Amino acid sequence: MSLWALFFCSAFAQTFSFEGGVNYFLLDLQKEVAVSPYGGAGFELGLSDYTAGYLQGSYSYLRFKNNSDFHGTHQFVGRAGIEFFDFLGIGISLAGLRGDGATPQAENYMLSSNESEFGWDFRLKLNLLKFEKFTVGTKLYYDLIWTKPKNSHLLQAGIFFSLG
Repeated sequence: MSLWALFFCSAFAQTFSFEGGVNYFLLDLQKEVAVSPYGGAGFELGLSDYTAGYLQGSYSYLRFKNNSDFHGTHQFVGRAGIEFFDFLGIGISLAGLRGDGATPQAENYMLSSNESEFGWDFRLKLNLLKFEKFTVGTKLYYDLIWTKPKNSHLLQAGIFFSLG
């Protein structure tokens, strides 16, 4: 099923990209979650001379600094938005988390089953090398995730390689 989805999206997309970088949580979560790598893929489709739509997804394995009930947490972030001038984007994000249980006490957490939240996504893209068939550059994502009791703030910075 996922291969069909990949084929369907890539058939209509003008650009397909791979990216990798680091997750960095801000404010309260900075004390709880260690800096960790992420890997991702994305599609872009030109909407006009100045705008493009994008779909992007990333996976990370997060490690906690102070919580020994979990080995870590699997995190998936999906984003959909509009990019202006091949540079600045805004959209909606969905962050999904699942704790990797280490102790029997971990079953008491909501995180041991699944947890997902929506939020805003802000994207900054800088093309460093642009050729006819591919581009290499850097992307910076800032996600404001609507968690309770306080919002979560995630920063992802990475390098991308795109074809198309």
